[in-house]
Amino acid sequence: MKKLNLVLFILLGTFLLACNTQKGPLIIVSKEYPNMAFHRWLKSGDKDIHVVSVYGIQDKDKMRKLLKEADGIIITGGEDINPALYNEPQEIKHCGKINNYRDSLELMLIKYAINNKIPLLGICRGHQIINVALGGSLIVDIPTYIHGDTIHRNHGHATMHEVYINPHSYLFNIVKVDSGMVRSNHHQAVKHVGKSLRAAAYAPDSIIEACEPIDTTKQFILTLQWHPEGMQYKAPLSYSIRDFFIVKAKEYKARVK
Repeated sequence: MKKLNLVLFILLGTFLLACNTQKGPLIIVSKEYPNMAFHRWLKSGDKDIHVVSVYGIQDKDKMRKLLKEADGIIITGGEDINPALYNEPQEIKHCGKINNYRDSLELMLIKYAINNKIPLLGICRGHQIINVALGGSLIVDIPTYIHGDTIHRNHGHATMHEVYINPHSYLFNIVKVDSGMVRSNHHQAVKHVGKSLRAAAYAPDSIIEACEPIDTTKQFILTLQWHPEGMQYKAPLSYSIRDFFIVKAKEYKARVK
């Protein structure tokens, strides 16, 4: 009987321990790609990460619950941003497909992240719309306004090019390199940097490739024009950003939850 009681006690303790085990951070992505690139990229850094795409969620209660549980938010790549959002509606003639629903969704996510100091990462379109949300503007078409030949996109397909990291930037402290090859696919770019932001990296043609807060002590915000989730994960400009973002998400979870 004593042995049976001991076994039951051990089993009960194991069950309670399992119930109390903290799950990994919840990362919201504004819209996942069909190949689940962000799921794979984040989970390659921590298999316990929970990744949820909120694109298309119409249930307001579900959205509020997810936002409340979020430990990090990533604004991902995709369609052109409506230029009316940065007071240049006439430039829509240089845009491709416009998705007003997505613009609204991502502006809401950015505002929520900033108001609640949730770690915020912007990738490609995400880099651009975070800049717009903070009062910045965009170069609506690089081939038209900067130069005809572009290193940033090869006839609508992704390409590789070098970027230079400002050695005095917060980004440099994350990646520990002053340059590297990145994957990009875009025809728009940051023009005027938004309020409270500063440029942290540039392409050889002077296009801004990354932005960060002027005051990096208040909240983790990083925006990248390139696609770290679409590169080899062992590349310094991919894994270091992933790992640092995950650390910040875990810190937020520990501090707030």
